[in-house]
Amino acid sequence: MASISLYIVEDELIIAHDLKNKLTDFGYNIAGIDATGEKAIENIAELTKNNKEPDIVIMDIKLAGKMNGIEAAKVLIEQCQCGIIFLTSLDKSEVFNKSFFLKPYAYIFKPVDIDQMRTAIEVAYYQRNLEMTNTKIIAELKKEIDHRKTVEGERNQRLQERIKAEQQVNQLMKQKHQMELDLINRELATSSIFISQKNKIIGLIRKDINRMVRNDRSITRDEMTRVLKTIDENVKFDNDWYRIKAHFEKIYPGFFDRLRKKHPVLTPNDHKLAALLRMNLSTKEISHILKITAPSTEISRIRLRKKLGLDKTVNLTQFICEI
Repeated sequence: MASISLYIVEDELIIAHDLKNKLTDFGYNIAGIDATGEKAIENIAELTKNNKEPDIVIMDIKLAGKMNGIEAAKVLIEQCQCGIIFLTSLDKSEVFNKSFFLKPYAYIFKPVDIDQMRTAIEVAYYQRNLEMTNTKIIAELKKEIDHRKTVEGERNQRLQERIKAEQQVNQLMKQKHQMELDLINRELATSSIFISQKNKIIGLIRKDINRMVRNDRSITRDEMTRVLKTIDENVKFDNDWYRIKAHFEKIYPGFFDRLRKKHPVLTPNDHKLAALLRMNLSTKEISHILKITAPSTEISRIRLRKKLGLDKTVNLTQFICEI
């Protein structure tokens, strides 16, 4: 175990060297002797810089030079970790009043009792090591607490980010679900339009046939011609276009306004074809509704694509659905 390192600050050289000799005989290491506080501060700072800081400074309160021992001790306590033992011949109460705020480890009064000095040094050394150990433990605990706070903060941040991400996913799922419901509702509404139209036609035809059957006679050519005329009149798309358009605009509000604004060159027939495409109807269904052949429907699609300025790689129906 290394010996305790001491530094003596005493302006009476006889007392200083006597202390050095006696303390050296007891196994203590005397790191230096100075007569002024200024010189002691300078030399101890150099020792500290070279990792040779003394453990205990025996400081006389009354020193040569401008700085007294209390002032010198205050500077040393601020700059290094050495313990202070005050050495003085002044009145005890006076010394205590002036220096107690520095919390020195001991007071030794002249003439010096060497055994009392040894006891003071051992107690001061023990107390100094205990305080340094406590300071180190507190610093390590503080470091550990700060580390745990950082880890906990990062964990909370990740948790918040995860919760936020899950909320965004849930929101997107809700939006997707709502879009799917809207699509289903629109498809049902579209189907209901054409079912309504078909039911109307069937009802008119049924009415004419029932009237002919009730007459209890053979159906004449003229009566059959009237039934066929009813069918022809009711399957014409133009006759019911305004009614279908009214239903369509309830399902797809603003569609025709957006279509006219983006593509003003389109004709009313182009609008009709675009509306049927927006309903996701097939070429066969569109041909049946417009009472034209499937090739004619394809030609109409090609003309509409050209007016819209679409490349061949762009899906016409998908483009219409995005308007």
